[in-house]
Amino acid sequence: MPRRRWGCEAPVYVDFYLMKLSALALGLSLFVAAPALAQQPAGYQIALDLQKVSNDQVRVVINTPPVKEAKATYVMPSVVPGSYSKKDYGRFVTGFTAYDKKGKKLKVTKDGANLFLIDNAPSLARLEYSVDDTWDVKQDDAFIFQPGGTNFDAGKNFVLNHYGLYGYLEGYKMQPYQVTVTKPATFYGATSLAAQHPAPTQDVFSAPSYVALADAPILYSKPDTASFSTGGARISVAVVSETGAVQAAQVREIMRPMAEALTKYFGQMPVPEYHFLMYFPSFGSALASEKGGYGAMEHSYSSLYFLPEVPDADRLRSMVQEVASHEFLHMLAPLNIHSREIGEFDFRNPQMSQHLWLYEGVTEYIAQLVQVRGGLTSPEQFQQRIKEKIDKADKFPTISFTEMSRKILEPPYKDMYDNVYEKGALIGLLLDIRIQELSQGRQSLRDVLLALRQKYGPTRSFEDKDLIPEVVALTSPAIQQFFDQYVIGSQPLPYAEYFDKIGWRFQGEGQSKIKAFGNLGFRYDTDKKLFRAAQTKPEQNAFGLNEGDAILAVNGTALDMTNAEKLLRPLVEPASLEPVTVRFQSGTAPVQEKKATPREFDVTLKNVLEVNPAATPAQRALGEKVLAPLR
Repeated sequence: MPRRRWGCEAPVYVDFYLMKLSALALGLSLFVAAPALAQQPAGYQIALDLQKVSNDQVRVVINTPPVKEAKATYVMPSVVPGSYSKKDYGRFVTGFTAYDKKGKKLKVTKDGANLFLIDNAPSLARLEYSVDDTWDVKQDDAFIFQPGGTNFDAGKNFVLNHYGLYGYLEGYKMQPYQVTVTKPATFYGATSLAAQHPAPTQDVFSAPSYVALADAPILYSKPDTASFSTGGARISVAVVSETGAVQAAQVREIMRPMAEALTKYFGQMPVPEYHFLMYFPSFGSALASEKGGYGAMEHSYSSLYFLPEVPDADRLRSMVQEVASHEFLHMLAPLNIHSREIGEFDFRNPQMSQHLWLYEGVTEYIAQLVQVRGGLTSPEQFQQRIKEKIDKADKFPTISFTEMSRKILEPPYKDMYDNVYEKGALIGLLLDIRIQELSQGRQSLRDVLLALRQKYGPTRSFEDKDLIPEVVALTSPAIQQFFDQYVIGSQPLPYAEYFDKIGWRFQGEGQSKIKAFGNLGFRYDTDKKLFRAAQTKPEQNAFGLNEGDAILAVNGTALDMTNAEKLLRPLVEPASLEPVTVRFQSGTAPVQEKKATPREFDVTLKNVLEVNPAATPAQRALGEKVLAPLR
């Protein structure tokens, strides 16, 4: 059954007919040293007043640093790390005005969507303008994925991604920034930025540069926070849940086992602190993604989430764990391991790194690996997720991954971005298998990553061309062939050969039997707050359901959001041949009830992946080494 997909920055997609969420992981970010504890001197002094919001606009006032050039260019970002497409944040700016020290207006000319050219720049003292939020606009092709945007909901909450509010003067990007926020006394600003609180209605945030500022969003709301410590790091959670269905303490308990597993995997946390900033819209919210796109965006010391209020505790745990494990792992790459293209990101005309196989692919692989090694998922679930990634990777052309990464902003490569989480993760798994095979289990991909982290860290970038030779030097000359063929080159990944090394068996096609009620799916009608039959016709399913029929009950139990997974899953993937009774209604016709029994169908399956019962002791030993439980 197809899953509805949409959006940008590879968000998570909600499977509405089953209400099961899976992460496709999300974008890159900006990378800076650990948050400063002391307040930075302010080259830019910015004032925001969140108590005076009109028409979903926030007023921005900026006292600028001295400018030497005759003409200054104020830059609003065109692209930010993680978006992989132009967003043009300057289009949300209105009433842009520049003033000299005496309050006299300076001539300003707008150049395109994002550039403001200011004459007589040495006399520039202040900028003023208004900014619209990005969440509350039409969700068309230009819509900015919510975790990369801004939300101004006066008196309720504010999501502040700084690059959606202000930019920098060209040539002065690395000047210090100080942001003074006037806010309701009951509001708390959750962020990784260094902060002072001179008054109940005032916060002062500081950052050593625009790069650092843009790397640390703020979530403002009445506080719902929780925290815990592991591996030498303080982990904080801040939650905005529109109906209160999700609580920070609940999310903390979901995060804790994952964070403890990461501590065991790394030996200690790579950062001293980390902040999960989470916004949970209701399914009927005006802000909810119209076509089911949800997800997150990571930063160096925080990540910002836009995920639906899932009322069922198990499904909430599965969703949050899956999404957050990937974002959390970006603490390693690219925070501690990144090229100059990432470390010195150009917001105006970005040059992209060729190593998305590392930043996103290996991160996604390690996120899945840590879950299975930490006991959060089973080996069978891990194997199934690998199979699903093979299925999804098959939908993309087989091309050079480094070439795709370099040109990811351009067609046709920009439409291939989702593959960094599919084939990219598979590259990570196969590379790990090969490293462990060549070293006879004495070295793994984890060891290589930790060695690179030790050499580089948050403040040192590597040259893009040097990374693969460094990995080869740290491992074996034979690893160069792996990169030449499957990462730099465009040869198909050798699934059967490599999975055989760890005692798995892979077939491109295989015959099997499945149980099913026919071609049947379900979607959630947010307006009517009920589930409807989807992707079907009466002759295609055992119940005679029409497309759009309202599903009212299953086996006598009324269907609602809290039990949808439990009741609908057996209709989509029956585990037995037991009959099931469905109560439904077609339009305004009388309510009907029908009992049906699933049938067995002979099917041809693609990408069959299973444990090889005839694996040799050496194969089983390597497989156990790759998936060994964390201790």
